[in-house]
Amino acid sequence: MLTSDGKPSPGSRAIRSWATRVSMKFGAGALFGIPWAIWLMILLALIIAYIARRLPFGRHVYAIGDNERAAELSGVKVKQIKVLVYTLSGFCAAIAGIVVSAQLLASHPANGTAFEMNAIAAVVLGGTSLAGGRGTILGTLIGAFVIGFLADGLVMMGVSEFWQMVIKGIVIIVAVIIDQMQNRMQQKAAVVAQKAVMENK
Repeated sequence: MLTSDGKPSPGSRAIRSWATRVSMKFGAGALFGIPWAIWLMILLALIIAYIARRLPFGRHVYAIGDNERAAELSGVKVKQIKVLVYTLSGFCAAIAGIVVSAQLLASHPANGTAFEMNAIAAVVLGGTSLAGGRGTILGTLIGAFVIGFLADGLVMMGVSEFWQMVIKGIVIIVAVIIDQMQNRMQQKAAVVAQKAVMENK
């Protein structure tokens, strides 16, 4: 993008380069009949799931999401963790951009526009709480597959891009409402349990 002044680069002579051949491999290649992009997604999911569940960094992320103030008082370096989380997010976004560019055999700053809606919908459908502190990589993967099937189905039905965004927005709203209801039920259950403990004392 820097060398092309942000203009599309459909490729001609550059296609012969080593970097472009690797990109084409990721974009169109497959292993055992499964696209390389899927293998890359599985690898990243396993790595991030391990980090989230097995390393202190992952536990700190969950703690900050659940209660940032309490995490800070317990000694968690909140600002540093946030910077690392955003860095990891940017790294994953960069990989996604490389894969999309490889599939299209072209790069453009507008590639991936509105992908954030799909990402949010996938995460919310996967059971991640927008309030923080709860969520799994497996759930996010399932949510991503659901959104992918939904998007493909809408395209096959000839639904316009505008209404696709509307439908995805409705899905997110419904998922958020369900999440809020679950949070309230859990809070009420916690209050009832606490009262029962106090009465027993």
